[in-house]
Amino acid sequence: MNRTLLEIPIPFLDWHIPIYSYGFMLMMGFLFGLLVVRRKARAEGLDPDLMTDLCLYILLAGVLGGRLLFVIHHFGDYAGNPLEILKVFKGGLSFYGGFFAATTTAAVFCKKKGLPALKVLDMAAVGLALGMVFGRIGCFLNGCCYGDRAQEGFLFAVQFPKTKDALGNVDGSPAFLHHLEEGWVGFADPFSLPVHPTQLYSSLGDFFLFLALSALYSYKKRDGEMVLLFCIFYAPMRFILEILRDDSTPVLYGLTLSQVISIPVFLLALGLFIYERRGLKKAGLEKKGA
Repeated sequence: MNRTLLEIPIPFLDWHIPIYSYGFMLMMGFLFGLLVVRRKARAEGLDPDLMTDLCLYILLAGVLGGRLLFVIHHFGDYAGNPLEILKVFKGGLSFYGGFFAATTTAAVFCKKKGLPALKVLDMAAVGLALGMVFGRIGCFLNGCCYGDRAQEGFLFAVQFPKTKDALGNVDGSPAFLHHLEEGWVGFADPFSLPVHPTQLYSSLGDFFLFLALSALYSYKKRDGEMVLLFCIFYAPMRFILEILRDDSTPVLYGLTLSQVISIPVFLLALGLFIYERRGLKKAGLEKKGA
């Protein structure tokens, strides 16, 4: 964990501009995702520069939507200090909040610009999968989205450090503070207990999701199928990973908010995908019979 990637000194002044790991990795994810979208746009005969404009809108909407849902879900943590809501660079984005906001923004943008919305969303889905690979690494460096306690001797377990602010007060990491609150570690301990590196699990899963969508892209039968496949693959992966995470409280029948959202997302996407494929098969048989 290293929340501050580096600090840029200001000449002639005793100031440093911190470059936060979480924000930096989000930026890297955006840039690599944008490259994927621009490349596919060029292959589809669409204006890559217009896709750049779209991705900037998507980025803004995704951050705002992701932050909004996260703050609503953890409102108690921000009620006493609302200014903390603005500190997005410290982490705290809900994927599904950002996903729904970004998808809506993309659809509105495409309608205004006369672009094929489903085709554009398919390209964006592939780019998003790659961008999430970097985003989750940012989560790991930031210390958020940490996992549950790992079994003793577990090979991939990690320990997050105790961090202090400028006044010497313990202010992190999130995993250490949680373990301290539970009484599992003390103030004198330098690290949290070993936990699952769920951020890296997510990053690896997102990478395989990117590979799968990239491989299947040329085999899609209709525009919009990549978005559906993104949801079909991501939702169960997220549901399972939530079992290993220890930073979210249950909201319904022992399920976290992300698990509750993942269920209808998966079922709806799978139902639409099957419906569309059956429709194509039926149309093909009718055409063949004619």
